Amino acid sequence: MKIALVHFRAGFTDGVSLEMEKWKKVLEEMGHEVIYVAGEFDQAGGIQIRFLSMNDATNLQIHKNAFEKLTVSERTFQEMFENYAGRIEAELREKLPKLDLLIVNNIFSLGFNLAAAVALANFVREKNLKVIAHHHDFYWERERYSTPQCEYVKRILEEYFPPKDELILHVTINRLAQEELRRRKNIDSVVVPNVFDFNQPAWQIDEYNRDLRSALDIFEDDLVVLHATRIVPRKAIEIAMDFVACLNEKVEKKVHFVLAGFPETESQEYYRKILKKAESMPYETHFAFEMVRSERFVNDRKYYSLWDMYAICDVITYTSLLEGWGNQLIEAVFARKPLVVFEYPVYKSDIASLGFQFISLGDTAHYDENEGLYRVDVQRLDDAAERLKELLCDPKRLSEIVEKNFQIGRTHLSLESLKLLLKNILMRIGC
Repeated sequence: MKIALVHFRAGFTDGVSLEMEKWKKVLEEMGHEVIYVAGEFDQAGGIQIRFLSMNDATNLQIHKNAFEKLTVSERTFQEMFENYAGRIEAELREKLPKLDLLIVNNIFSLGFNLAAAVALANFVREKNLKVIAHHHDFYWERERYSTPQCEYVKRILEEYFPPKDELILHVTINRLAQEELRRRKNIDSVVVPNVFDFNQPAWQIDEYNRDLRSALDIFEDDLVVLHATRIVPRKAIEIAMDFVACLNEKVEKKVHFVLAGFPETESQEYYRKILKKAESMPYETHFAFEMVRSERFVNDRKYYSLWDMYAICDVITYTSLLEGWGNQLIEAVFARKPLVVFEYPVYKSDIASLGFQFISLGDTAHYDENEGLYRVDVQRLDDAAERLKELLCDPKRLSEIVEKNFQIGRTHLSLESLKLLLKNILMRIGC
């Protein structure tokens, strides 16, 4: 079959882009031809539908009017919206080849490009195309979508997020999302968890990344704590920063906190808060996203892959308040590094029962009105830092734990398990 994976962007280091890479690899191994269709591309190629981008100027204007403040009449907004959706639909007709299946990632669920969902729904109905709607995140999980500014926006969210259609099979990535989709929309879905390629070569220090520590002004004997997520509020990076401050008091080595993910356009205020907080921390914070891409390459400067960041680190923090699954959690497992985790809801519902041994920061965080950031109880942070210190001082025990975690991940969250799930899904939709 000829299959298109559709998303706002492709080839970036965000979780959805990374998960699409895995689906593409598995589907190609199954003998299918797979292409990307996206609004923006980084380290990937495909068919660009420019208006699918979250960052297109018209989309940003629509988004602000839809969820922040309606600055025009509802009729004018609707005309602007329908015109934009029509342009997307026309671009889809013009550029897409004959396809057997569309796999639509987040466009039918998140709400950042409302017109893209309407255009895609119209396109698939016109072409009678079978669709897998892969929902990584839903609009009702994000505060930014909680204030639609007019009835027209409410109607779009109701009818198209996601659309009900016999051509569409819905996929969610955890049981909580599956249950909520059924409750809110009376739509059934198949759960496909995020997975990882556990058969790939281990991420190690090699000739390419051997200079990465020095490029960050980090010495070989220093302790590197990696936070690999994007810089967005729900990742609660401030909790990791407070944890690292506790750890810094307990270890003799110089501690470095490395952020490998980039700040989203809409998260600049949060980014500024993290920059300010970093200035007051008793360790050095490195914002390394400018040198990180989904793959290594060199042009005017040297770029490292996200995996290189894992190779040079000693510890990984994952302190998200909300996740659809947890790509960086699985990556830490593959990297065989100790992981410090805040127990977000999906971790508790879908992941904890698998038996991983992580260092927990608990499941309770409090919002600090003055700082505008989240905090975890200091005793929790201190206990976790003490536990990590003990493990770092006991390499044999640490090695046993990370190896056990790796084996659990390979058993339950591998590409082989994804292949079995996709075979069943394709059979269900008659492909």
